[in-house]
Amino acid sequence: MAIVIVTGSLTPYTSRAYDAFAERCREELHVYTCARIEPHRAWEIPPPRHFQHTLLPGLRWHRDYTSHLYANPGVLPRLMRLKPELIAVAAFSPTMALATAYARSTGTPYGIATDGTLDTDPGASSAPHRIMRRSMVPPARFGICASPASVALLERWGLQPGRGVVVPIVPSWEAPDRIPAFHERPFDVIIAGGLNDQFKGVLFFAEVMADLARSGRRLRIRVTGRGPDGVAMHERLIAAGHDVQMDGALQPGAMAEALGSAKVLMFPSRQDAWGLVANEAVLCGTPVIGSPHAASSEHFVARFGVGLVRPLVVADWREAFLAMTASEAAWAPFMTKRREALVACNLDAAVSGLQRAFDLGRGSARPQVRPAA
Repeated sequence: MAIVIVTGSLTPYTSRAYDAFAERCREELHVYTCARIEPHRAWEIPPPRHFQHTLLPGLRWHRDYTSHLYANPGVLPRLMRLKPELIAVAAFSPTMALATAYARSTGTPYGIATDGTLDTDPGASSAPHRIMRRSMVPPARFGICASPASVALLERWGLQPGRGVVVPIVPSWEAPDRIPAFHERPFDVIIAGGLNDQFKGVLFFAEVMADLARSGRRLRIRVTGRGPDGVAMHERLIAAGHDVQMDGALQPGAMAEALGSAKVLMFPSRQDAWGLVANEAVLCGTPVIGSPHAASSEHFVARFGVGLVRPLVVADWREAFLAMTASEAAWAPFMTKRREALVACNLDAAVSGLQRAFDLGRGSARPQVRPAA
């Protein structure tokens, strides 16, 4: 029988995980998306090979970088025709509420998928968000969670303890065949992703670079991505005297070369439910300096020792960068646990996690014990 996932849009990394799950587990998987792609994204996503994708007609309101509201009533007739065995919803929009209402009215087991955390969840401050969570989460049979912090979030809203399964978010591409050595990397630092200060802290990054320039360090900086604060950041980096390469938005296939060309990834996020770029950097042998406002900093970077986590204080980031890049001997130890980190957060782990979550929905698996942070 079929499994349906109702989500906002496909991404390169979710598409890869769903394809692998459907192929390896021989499941009939249907993914219904509310939008083709979020407007700030520049991804090119190949057609799925092993699952069926349906773009739902309806209303889409992209309120800001992280907030998207969907109303796609067409989800109901599609569910009625397919009669899936299981449903998973990956957001708290009206479309997902309709899908869970269908599930409850028909007795179809359903689960909630989220990469959210208590720090990033709007449920504490917004009455509509609170109502949606209180109505949708407690009856759910399982949770598909990006991290232990996501498990804690769903349990906060009523998911039965032990039913949240950690399914790691994994890059959409494999590790490169060769990892460049310290002396082979032409760039000192890279920042990658949305060039948005409100969420990604890119102007804070420019402040750190200006501080390093004042201390006499002129750096080669690589910037990948696009966003509303890209021009302002670039101007500040140039004014500080640094050598800057602006790539614009790169497709996933080009990210390994970019991330492997720098000695350090700086990830000064102000708000990230996860922060996949940290995983992608470590995949390329590049240590990370991350902020505590991304779940990947605690549950990936700090957990495995593949970088440093620092509060958004300019002096702290300057000193972390200087210590990490002082020499190859100072830089190399951050990658000694790289293999352990990648095994814990690879495609095999994601597929196994999805299978455990859906087995919980079927009632054929024991609840998972939450992993240690």
